[in-house]
Parts: sequence; C-alpha cells; structure tokens
Amino acid sequence: MAEAVAKKSYNPIKHFLKKDAEEGCVPNRELLFYSAALAGQNMTYNLVSQWIFYFCTNILHIKPGSVGTITSISRVWDALNDPIVGVVIDRRKFKRGQKLHPFLGKLPLVIGLLSALMFMNFGLKGKAAVAVFLVIYFAWDMFYSFQDTALWGTMSLISPHPAERDRVSQWLNIGVSVGIGAVSLITLMMGFFNNLGVSESTQFVGYALVFGLGGELLSWLAAYTKERVEYTPPEKQSFWQDLMDLRHNKILILFMLAQLISFFDGAIPQIYFFKYCVSYTVGGRLVNGETVQFIYGLLSGILGVPAQFFSTKVSEKVGGMKNVIVIAKLANIGLRVLAFFIGYSSIGQLAAVIVLMNFASVFNNITGIAGRSLLCDSVDYAEWKTGKRTEGISFSTQNFTNKLLDSIKLFVCGRILKALTFDGELTVEQLKIVSPRYFTAQWPIFMLLPALGSLMYLIPFVFIKYTKAQKAEVEKYLAARHAAEIGDAEVVNGE
Repeated sequence: MAEAVAKKSYNPIKHFLKKDAEEGCVPNRELLFYSAALAGQNMTYNLVSQWIFYFCTNILHIKPGSVGTITSISRVWDALNDPIVGVVIDRRKFKRGQKLHPFLGKLPLVIGLLSALMFMNFGLKGKAAVAVFLVIYFAWDMFYSFQDTALWGTMSLISPHPAERDRVSQWLNIGVSVGIGAVSLITLMMGFFNNLGVSESTQFVGYALVFGLGGELLSWLAAYTKERVEYTPPEKQSFWQDLMDLRHNKILILFMLAQLISFFDGAIPQIYFFKYCVSYTVGGRLVNGETVQFIYGLLSGILGVPAQFFSTKVSEKVGGMKNVIVIAKLANIGLRVLAFFIGYSSIGQLAAVIVLMNFASVFNNITGIAGRSLLCDSVDYAEWKTGKRTEGISFSTQNFTNKLLDSIKLFVCGRILKALTFDGELTVEQLKIVSPRYFTAQWPIFMLLPALGSLMYLIPFVFIKYTKAQKAEVEKYLAARHAAEIGDAEVVNGE
C-alpha cells in the first residue's frame, strides 16, 4: 500500500485542502433549506415546550402539581432514551456513507401527526386524560429524539471547517429564532379569538395543526443537506463503553452542567404572568395580557434579530465563542435586575423594560449561535482525544441535557404554581380573591429568575478551556487524519 501511495505522489494534506476547496463550503441554497428546516422543527418543539403545561392546566384542567409531576417524569424518560438513540446512530452507517440523513427524510410526518394529537382535547377527565396524553407524548418523544439528534448532528458533518460551521450555526440560529417567533403569534391569536368567544380548546386544534404538523413538514427540507466529513463507524464496543468515552470530552461535560444548573431561566411560562397580571387601557380600549405578551415579545427582540448576522464578527472581536457566552450572561443579569426595579405598572415603564430587553436579546441571540458552535468544536475535540467521531452520542447527550433541564423546569413550575394556589379553571378576578400572593410573585419570577439562571450558568462554564491555539492544533490534526483515511481508501479502491 505504501508503494502505491508513493507512485501516486500522494500528499494527504494537499489532497485534503484541494477537496476542501471543492466541497468544504456550504452553498447558500443548502444553508437556506437547513435554516428553514430548523425553523419548522422549532415551531413544533416550542409549541410543545411552551404550551403543554398551560394546555394541561387550562384546557384539560389537571391540577398544576399533578401536571408538574407528570410532565417532569415524562421528560426524565425523554432524557434517558437520548443516549441510547445517540449510540444507535453512531454505530450505524447507511448506504452512500450517510450517517444522519435517513432520519431527516422519514420521520417528520410521523412526528407532526403526533404533535397535533398531543393538543387535542378528547373530552376525557382525570386519569384517563393523563393516560392518553402520556401515550401520545412517549411515542412523540421516541421519534423526535432520532430526528433531533440527526438534525443538529448534521451541523458537525456539513463541513470540516470550524469557521464554516460557525457560519452555519449563525444561520441555523436565525432559523430557530424564526420558529420561536412564529410560535409567539399564538398569544396574539389567543387574545384575538378569546375576544371573539372562540374556546381555547378549539383554538389549540388550529395551533397544533399549523405549528405542530406544519412545522415538522417544513423540517423535511433538512434532507437536502450534505454530509461532507468522512465518517467511519467505530469499532463495536459495549453501550457503557460508548458512554464512558464522553469523559474525554470536557467541553461537552462542562457545557451540559452549565445548562442543568441554570434551570431557573424560563421555569415559569410567560403566559402565567401576562394573562393574569398584565392589561392596559389604551384610548379607552382594554388591551388584554395575551396581546401585550405578543407585543412585548415582538418589540423586545427587534435588535436581537440583526445581531445574529454579525455573530461571527463579534466572536472574533471578543476572543472566541466562549467569551461571547460569558459576556451575554453577565449582560442578561445586569439588564434584568435594572428592569425589575423599573417595574411594569404603566405603559411607560413597560416601554423602558422593552428597551432594556432589546439589548439583552442582542447578547442572548448570539449566545445560541455560540453554544452550537462550541458543541461542534467539542465533537472535534473528542475525536482528537479518542480517534472517534461521535456526533450521535454528543448531540444526543445535549438533547438529554435539554430534556432533563425541561423536566426540572416543569417540576419546579408545578411546585411554584401549587404553592401560589393557582387554579386554571378560575377567572382572573376569582384568582385574585383565592390567591393574592400569586399576583405579587409573578413580576420577580418573570424578571429575576432568568437572571439567577444566568448566574448559575457561569459557575461551571468559565472552567471550559479551549484556546484559539488548541483549536487550530485540533483542526490541523483532523485535516491530516481525514486526508490519510481518504487516501488509504482511494488506494485500496485502485483510484
């Protein structure tokens, strides 16, 4: 084999760089499809994550404490199955050398239908309603775990260049923002349809079809992306050995820990603050809380949208994606504390809060890009340490973290609402009589809990050590390694 390589004057580095020039960059059309797919998937995910608790308490009329326990347990199951999914994906190689794409083209329709069914009120009560919900949810999550791991894992296979993956991450975050923004329309529509007398049970049928089923069908576009990093399935070893390999990926471990202990951020869905605590009279007309929530969400993120286009430039200025996240978390803490003291009693106060949250959104939106870029770097780092490329287990472990985090949030949400004597069957006026402390607690919960979450996040995150020099060393090593593998394969095939 060595003689054959010598005769062909094969230079692994030169061959690899030439291949990069042809295939290393992601065409804009492909990037657009990938970003649109993430927008669709995030419509579905955010419909479930943001509204399932409210749907259970206010449509199915399950008590908050029970909802918190049920949804928390279901999320623990979600989390536990993700590492299994990751190992299955890492050990599998489909025809044409594909690792992830078969999962992107076959699952969206199934997940979309289950997403729609999850928000249907079948008229059941008590344990029967809980049982039906759990069956649909468990089925949804099993399929979603495969799609989610494959969808995000594709980001690390779409290009061998860290700089190019930063660009991909930037556009994917824009797609995520579009998906989240689309779901935020629910509060506007809810305020409108509530005024027309349309029941929320009927409304959620429409939301489920548009954002649940429709979002997943849009995610089908991810099947048009390409895998540009050569992949060789690792030698077979036990499931536990695959998991133990994660100990070499210190970046991923600290990143996961930072996310888990920041569970205060977003623990209580915003609808519980706006619907019950916020309303203004403008020109003699009452603007309800659901409408205010939509306006707040729209206006407080105006600056954050264009900021996403400059994330890579910002990263270069501040010394890397890790520093971007640290600055963003510190800014979020300071701006939220200031906003808390301003308050929200008048439209003028709310306008000032919106201005502050706009600056926070600039940093927060870039944080999403930085986090995903750092996760891709962790896959390279792990390959450098172990010789194995583990998109499946790495991204499924990230999913495991997110779902475990959601489980904690749901449990905490249930405990807090129960402690505040919240009852979804009561009107605002009735709730004021039953639980006045519910209303005094909502502003600190809404504004300060996310600040506490950011503070907790920084504790393990600052211990991540991955310098520019080390990143360049890893990239150079992997370029040579992949080039050598390609060269060996070409010689064996007689090319």
